[in-house]
Amino acid sequence: MTHWRADRDTCVHGHPFPTNLRIDRRGWALCITCQRASYTPVSPDPAAIERAAVGDPPERLTPRERTAAIHRLDTCGLTARQIAERIGCSPRTVHRARGRHTTA
Repeated sequence: MTHWRADRDTCVHGHPFPTNLRIDRRGWALCITCQRASYTPVSPDPAAIERAAVGDPPERLTPRERTAAIHRLDTCGLTARQIAERIGCSPRTVHRARGRHTTA
């Protein structure tokens, strides 16, 4: 398995980062040379979460950032529809994130 952590400058197979580092559309760090399917996700950006929570989300949130913003707004007592409007997702996405949070 090829994992990448922010404190490393290579993957576990020794391929140098950032030369071989690519962030996919889901926010996962990938080693271009290894071409493996299992990688450590990039940590969520706190600034992106805060922007989404106040109603000014970036153009694209990673799934982890969106879930963190949903949980932050959920503690404020907002409805699923209000949260979805602020973050820019569907109310169903909010319900799914709430369900995963309560079962975890």
